[in-house]
Amino acid sequence: MSGSDERRSYLVECYWPGVTEQTLAVTVGQAQAAARALRREGRQITLVGTIFVPVDETVFCLFDGAEADVRAVSSQAGVPFERVLESLRIDGEQPEGGRK
Repeated sequence: MSGSDERRSYLVECYWPGVTEQTLAVTVGQAQAAARALRREGRQITLVGTIFVPVDETVFCLFDGAEADVRAVSSQAGVPFERVLESLRIDGEQPEGGRK
């Protein structure tokens, strides 16, 4: 089994009543700043992206890093997360023949 400091992908699931695009943009900025601070300490943590589903008042944040760092960044940024789930990201399909 891998150590707890191994870099993996994690989905941070947030049920966030009343969240707006503006609030989320500020929080994403805070998460990016918190991740930068940890990287300055030698940690490998990246906020890959965020998905906002307004009708469900739900936000999903995708991170690459160690679970402890993902939780630390989310907490420092004020992300009201329900769960942090190890995940597998499969990028979209490239056009046949690649780029021309």
